[in-house]
Amino acid sequence: MISHLIILVIAVLSLGASPAEAGKRPPSLSELQQAAVANPQDPQAHYSLALKYESLGKTRKALGEYQKALSLKPDDAKALYRLGRLLGELGESGQAIEIIKKAVKLKPDFAEARSLLAAEYNRQGVALLERGSLDEAREAFQAGIQANGGAAAAAALRNNLGCLYVREDRLEEAGDAFREVLRQNPDAAQAHYNLALIYYSQGDYQAASQEFFALKGLNRDLAGELSDYRFRVETSTEVKPPVKTMITFKGSPLLTQGTVRP
Repeated sequence: MISHLIILVIAVLSLGASPAEAGKRPPSLSELQQAAVANPQDPQAHYSLALKYESLGKTRKALGEYQKALSLKPDDAKALYRLGRLLGELGESGQAIEIIKKAVKLKPDFAEARSLLAAEYNRQGVALLERGSLDEAREAFQAGIQANGGAAAAAALRNNLGCLYVREDRLEEAGDAFREVLRQNPDAAQAHYNLALIYYSQGDYQAASQEFFALKGLNRDLAGELSDYRFRVETSTEVKPPVKTMITFKGSPLLTQGTVRP
């Protein structure tokens, strides 16, 4: 009975096959657990169990099964990708980056892995930026750009590199970074916001107004914040504008964004 169950599980959840294609119902958690216990040297049995745990939100158990699968088949790019993604969700960006890099090395055309790698570098860079570790943050943003994770990822990374330049009082370079983001993606709301802040801080109100009106058509909440900032910058001596970092972008598994304040 168990041997038949193993065959069913492997057939249904093998890479590239789906339950519908196999004409079978998806195996239950209990069945997958039995299959992994009955055949502990089969990486696919552990991978399939990990997928099930992940779908049920049992992250720690999924992690353990992905690690078992990889101990048996270290060159499984999809298992590496999923393990890296879970580690990133747990806040282990350093480990996640190293694991996802292995997936990309094994399969250079793995677009999802490249996008995830860029996202993890971005998340790591933002955390370092917020802690004031500017040199390390710069390295993370630049490595993320070099990961070639797609246009949206590159825009977020370049925007955040611009935020770093603001922290270093390099406003000309910051402005160039935000303009490059908008050249590639005119709908990047944070870049319009940040560029307007630069113009306001430099006293170029005409250029800032152009960015403000562009922003109103994209994100009225950010436009409202920008309007409030214009009042404050005209009535105070604030030096560094509170630029917006970008963590969320199309295709990214990350779901937060923040403000880097003076």
